[in-house]
Amino acid sequence: MAVSPEQKILDQIGAIRKARAATTIEQKWLREHLDDPQLRAKLADISIVGLHLLSALQAAPLTGIDLAEQLGVTRGGVTRAAKRLITEELVTTFKRPTDHKKIFYQLTPAGAALAHQHDQMHHARNRQLIDQLDAEFTADELAVINRFLTTVERYEQQRPHQQ
Repeated sequence: MAVSPEQKILDQIGAIRKARAATTIEQKWLREHLDDPQLRAKLADISIVGLHLLSALQAAPLTGIDLAEQLGVTRGGVTRAAKRLITEELVTTFKRPTDHKKIFYQLTPAGAALAHQHDQMHHARNRQLIDQLDAEFTADELAVINRFLTTVERYEQQRPHQQ
C-alpha cells in the first residue's frame, strides 16, 4: 500500500521532533569547537535545556519563570537544568535587595563562554541550512514551504480542545 503525501509529512515532522530532543548534535559541535578542556568536559552533563538556558541568560539575569516562558519549557525543566548548571559553576543565583522572593539566575564567566559558543554553533548550523535551502529550492518554493511550516506551527500551538 502506498503511503500518502500527508503521512510522509507527518513522518518527517516526527523525525524533526525526535531530533530536537537530542543534544548530541549540539554537544558534538561544541566539543569540536571549544578550546577550554574544562568546559568540554562539562558538556556531557548539560541538557539541551541547559544549553539554551545559558544562551537566554546572556542578555540579563532572569527568573525561572521568565526562563520557562522564553524557552517554552516547564519551570521544573528550568529548575533541573539550572541545578546542574549551578553544580558545574556555569550559573549562579541571587535575590534583589528590593525583592527577596524572586530568585534570579546569572551566568558565570565560564557560563558566558559556553553560551557564546552555543550561539556560534546555532549561527553556523543556520547558515549551513540556509545555503542548502537556497541551493535546492527556488524563492517561490521557499515561500510555499514557509507557508506550510507556519500552518504546522499554528496547529502545534493549539490547545487540544481546539483541534
